[in-house]
Amino acid sequence: MADDRPGVTAAVNHLRMIGYSNIRIIHHPVDISADMNGETYWIEVKYSESKDGKMFGAATITEWECALENPNNFFFLIAHKPGGEDNDSEWKFVFISPAVFEPFSTVPPFKINFNYDVNNPNHIPNRRSALPATEENLKSLIQIFKSMKMEEE
Repeated sequence: MADDRPGVTAAVNHLRMIGYSNIRIIHHPVDISADMNGETYWIEVKYSESKDGKMFGAATITEWECALENPNNFFFLIAHKPGGEDNDSEWKFVFISPAVFEPFSTVPPFKINFNYDVNNPNHIPNRRSALPATEENLKSLIQIFKSMKMEEE
């Protein structure tokens, strides 16, 4: 699993440097909240070490929900450091509004995660923000995805 910590740390320093205050790493619904000119902003950091600047990643439905609820106070913040945090390359930060980020984003078929312990096969782990994969929920997701696909065709 990719680790965004270097990007989040660098983003906090960058936000401070460009005048944001009350910067908090909150991790939910997004990575950072920060204030500027008396307003709170929600910032989701997308970290990349790609040498060519091309990025592939994901944003959760929770992040998009925050983005859509706060379109004027939300940014996806690209924190790009070619070669990684130990490289001598320069950081590049790009603020992208939800409206601008939307055309670069796609909704793939829903992925169903699982956590299974072969040493304790009867233990069902706690779920924080995830829904259980019941037959009813799975069928609903399948229907929603099919209906969305048909609208696009």
